[in-house]
Amino acid sequence: MVAKATTSMIRFDPHQQALFADESRVIVVNWHRQKGKDFTTSAKAVSEAMLTGEDWFIVSLTQRQADATFKKCKKHVKAFQKALGMVGEVHEREWVCDTSDQAIDGFVFKAREIELPNGAKIVSLPGRDPDNIAGLTGNVIFTEFGLFPNGGYDHWRVVFPLTTRGYKCIVISTPRGKDTKFYELCSDPETYSYHFCDIHASIAVGAYTPSDNHGRPCSLDEFKRLYGDDVGFAREYECQFTGDLDALVRWAKLEAAALLAEGMPFDFKQVIDGSGWESGFFGRDLPKGGRLELGWDVARASGGDVSALWVNHAIPGHPRHLRYLVTMRGCEFSLMRSIVREAMDCTAAGRQSVGKGDSTGLGMESNEVLENLYGERWEGVNFAGKRKGELCSGIATAFVDGDQTIPGVAGPYKFIATDIYAIQKQPSERADDKSIKVTFTQNPLLAESHCDIAMAGGLSISAGGLDAVEAGVVTL
Repeated sequence: MVAKATTSMIRFDPHQQALFADESRVIVVNWHRQKGKDFTTSAKAVSEAMLTGEDWFIVSLTQRQADATFKKCKKHVKAFQKALGMVGEVHEREWVCDTSDQAIDGFVFKAREIELPNGAKIVSLPGRDPDNIAGLTGNVIFTEFGLFPNGGYDHWRVVFPLTTRGYKCIVISTPRGKDTKFYELCSDPETYSYHFCDIHASIAVGAYTPSDNHGRPCSLDEFKRLYGDDVGFAREYECQFTGDLDALVRWAKLEAAALLAEGMPFDFKQVIDGSGWESGFFGRDLPKGGRLELGWDVARASGGDVSALWVNHAIPGHPRHLRYLVTMRGCEFSLMRSIVREAMDCTAAGRQSVGKGDSTGLGMESNEVLENLYGERWEGVNFAGKRKGELCSGIATAFVDGDQTIPGVAGPYKFIATDIYAIQKQPSERADDKSIKVTFTQNPLLAESHCDIAMAGGLSISAGGLDAVEAGVVTL
């Protein structure tokens, strides 16, 4: 058997051996730097291609990574050929791929292929654009999956269906942020075959020896001082998902907010190009007591942007609960205003609703209309100046204090958590400056949103201060 012979030809440490022997359909590998992720998985691809005749595709983010992996594959093929006495010619070829990225710095991206005597192919290619790998038929390895654009979600949607046809998918990486598909896969070891190895585990089995500035063996503490970056060391060598160190709201706080919402009702509605709206949406299964507090982040009526309406159910003595969320794309302002008005006019909770909206630019007219209709119950907020920072400060405080719930950090509503998580803090250059400066990045699960849902939530939280919530008792 090729597989059995291979294990005697290559010197694997225990963690590498366990990965090489794993026959699971989906394998997730979270290993520290220089552990041999590429080395082991390329050996696995070559071995199984020889054994089964199936093709393997190793997808990297860059041409450099793809070429480095290809070189490892070539070495493994030559070693296996010699050791196993494999007859027949091995062919190599390359072709231009990833045409959507050819304009990047003038580079032409190429795929490189090895064809074995049994007809199996091992292909290493850069695959930044998931559409360019949609037609693959075979087993797939993703290298440094945590770095893939949009959190790797687009690539996963395209490639995972291959596993339903009997092929395998292996994702390998060191950790990055928690708003990635790699973090999601690593967090579910009951579903996926999960291989974890940090530097402590490698040292324990004698598979890694730290060295000092002169290349001599040293203690791990000395090596860590040489590295000189505690955050980077935790991520690169201890395999911790530390990407939330720059996030406005840490992932653990979002998880806590989701736990608070367990068993509580939530309704979500998408309205696209004016269709999909149902009258009577608000007030559905809404317990008496408290009131609705609205936040409306306004986007243009046409194009790819998303407008979001976040509706909290605020009850005295309870955290504010995200009860309704409406996203609107390509909708006329008149329809969006009518949806907001329906929420404002809903009295099912027992109190009159209040709200705030984004009155910057295109939202100015709509907010003037709402202010005229509802008086002090509605306030337009211009995002210029410090207002966005103030709203973000309110978001951070609400989640840190456990005063805001969201429906989940996994499953169909995870895009809400990732939208909040996409707000990144910018450190101030002055030690005495306590103000929050933020950057709004793209939501990996909702490409058209750059924290638009989160800002709607910030407006809703801020709307809670428009007037006092009357005391009341409610059973949830």
